[in-house]
Amino acid sequence: MNKKRIIKYILLFLFFYVSLVFIFTLSRSDTFVNFGFSYAISKGQIPYRDFNMVITPFAPFLYSIGLLMCNNILVYYLEQALLLTLLFYYIDKILGKKSILFLLILIIPYPIAMSSILFPGYNYIVVLLLVMFIYYFKNNKNDYLLGLILGFIFCTKQTMGIVLFVPTFYFLIKDREKFKKMFIGYIIPIIILFIYLIITKSLYVFYDLCFLGLFDFNKSNNNIDIYYLLLFILGVVYLLFRIIKDKNNILLYYILLYSLVVFPIVDYYHTSIFLIIIFLIILDDYNLKRDIFKYIVIIIAAISVLWLFVTYYFLRPISIRNYNNFSLVINEKSYNDNSYKLIKYTSRLDKKVIFFMRGSENFFYKITCDKKLNYYDLPNYGNYGYNGIEKIKNRIKNEHDCYFVIDRVLVKNNSSEQQYIKELGQYVIKHSRLIKSIGLYDIYYKE
Repeated sequence: MNKKRIIKYILLFLFFYVSLVFIFTLSRSDTFVNFGFSYAISKGQIPYRDFNMVITPFAPFLYSIGLLMCNNILVYYLEQALLLTLLFYYIDKILGKKSILFLLILIIPYPIAMSSILFPGYNYIVVLLLVMFIYYFKNNKNDYLLGLILGFIFCTKQTMGIVLFVPTFYFLIKDREKFKKMFIGYIIPIIILFIYLIITKSLYVFYDLCFLGLFDFNKSNNNIDIYYLLLFILGVVYLLFRIIKDKNNILLYYILLYSLVVFPIVDYYHTSIFLIIIFLIILDDYNLKRDIFKYIVIIIAAISVLWLFVTYYFLRPISIRNYNNFSLVINEKSYNDNSYKLIKYTSRLDKKVIFFMRGSENFFYKITCDKKLNYYDLPNYGNYGYNGIEKIKNRIKNEHDCYFVIDRVLVKNNSSEQQYIKELGQYVIKHSRLIKSIGLYDIYYKE
């Protein structure tokens, strides 16, 4: 690799790191939850057994490596900047000079919130692995490696890992040797995963959370944003158009099945992680004239800068505050002020404190207070396995002489898009006594 390419990747790394910490931080979505999984693992906790998680564990384990040295979210962002730079290594190989346009599409916040893809988590790892698969598949690389990548996708997000292996059965008919090699590569990381689950005595609870729990998840999390549904349909139509033109291109069938990543929650985030691959295919398909290319770059860059200006200077007063394990947290000033007050108040309580708000808030406060994660920290529909709500309600019944922190707005929210199990919050309120309110937070004592 020559000096210019090395400098290019160093600059990309720095750009991604600054973007994660300062520029796109208000679009971070579930970053605190994903950070929490890796934080807990770095502290020796066992997924599924010690805390609930409904994905296979490759991504949390991968991100936990850096946290073994320093348990701060800035290290988490540092790891993500490296992984984003790795993504662009493969994007460069696929698109060449057009990779700059892919970068601009990735960071554009409007009208499609692609910038949310920048943040660390299991969905990003699936995107990275799929881009690697596309590159190696297009270049007829080692079949064992192709299968291995699909196996790691299973170990990152089990539903995608199962779905994306389906087109491989085409080779069972056309090229049995290729299928055999890909299957061997695919099964290796999965076998290692199940050995780990057996050793840690978490196999059954893994099955309950990650497979049986999907019935509750799909039943309760089926929100559809019409705007993003239309964008999703356009992406699928383009894929079908390409398949009609090139029916023997098996790679397109992998990407078509990848479109299922959007369901059951068709929103800006899940649609974006599908459309980013569609944009990759489109850019790979077409050569843009130099003038058109230049104008597209200018337009996207202008939209991104304008969005940032509007967000930071008009929509909300923001502040930067340092917390334990969370440095340089950018948020609304009122939110940061209330967070500081809540942490100060709960740290003085002499009994057990259970944060029982939305998952990102619970993880933030637990990690800030150096507390271990547990099954109360991610109270979302479908996150507790089969018949999970009753399981957690029974746990709450058996809690005595402790405090619960509730977000009163969240409990009263009637939005169909809400993932928080508000009936559990309502149960806490009904069987506890209110002792303190701090902003949106109510602290209850359960005797």
